Amino acid sequence: MEQFKGKNILNFVKELPNDDKCKAYLAKYKWQDGFFTCSKCQGNKGCVKKDYKNHCYNCHHVENSTANTLFHKVKFGL
Repeated sequence: MEQFKGKNILNFVKELPNDDKCKAYLAKYKWQDGFFTCSKCQGNKGCVKKDYKNHCYNCHHVENSTANTLFHKVKFGL
């Protein structure tokens, strides 16, 4: 995974004004070029579900775009 490069906070807020945009950004960054890899079984076949979640066809694990990131299990909006 490539290293994240910092952004100006004002530009960051303009680009990601709500939770939906943040989840889309995280999904795009996490699963670059659309390649999904399941964190449970390392399978690479699945589909995108509602709210930027991926469903693994092999073990049926559903992984959120915020899983294993700084925003994993946060109780507040992104």
